[in-house]
Amino acid sequence: METMIIEKRDNSAITTIVRHLASNDLVIMPCDTIYGIVGGAPQTEIALRTVKGRPEEKPFIQLMTIEMARSMVAEPIDPAIERFWPGALTVILKTKENKDTAIRVPSDPWLIRILEQLGQPIFSSSVNTSGEPALVTLDAILERFNGTVPLIVKGSSDQGTIASTILDATVRPYRLIRQGLVDVSSLLG
Repeated sequence: METMIIEKRDNSAITTIVRHLASNDLVIMPCDTIYGIVGGAPQTEIALRTVKGRPEEKPFIQLMTIEMARSMVAEPIDPAIERFWPGALTVILKTKENKDTAIRVPSDPWLIRILEQLGQPIFSSSVNTSGEPALVTLDAILERFNGTVPLIVKGSSDQGTIASTILDATVRPYRLIRQGLVDVSSLLG
């Protein structure tokens, strides 16, 4: 497969990304934390698992707008959690279908525009093979994934290197799953 490589700052980048995501392609692009392999949720789950070699029992984070999150979850989102959104906090919540889903509302307006234009959440996972460290530089990403996905988007030189914090809000008290960019000690029992 030939991989198209574009710059995040290109005028046509959002249109190109949305077109690929709407066609059920996987895209590697800068997120508001680290680079991610993303794809439309739920239709690209199998492709994403295949590229990453990720087991079925390990779910993917879904990036979405706050409106998408509110319409997806079974109960109103705790205002104490919402004050961290948009931002680098991933929260596991129960959906209306009674599924535990890892949801994050990104803080990057560029990424929000992609979500709004696509009109649906996207899966997002670190750029790596499952069990390996996340690749956080474009050179490392190109070396490993060029020719594996149809589109790679170059971010800025100050792209983040720390993943989101993950909080399980399906249990009380809330449980910290992964410490990342955001300190959520105020939410823990």
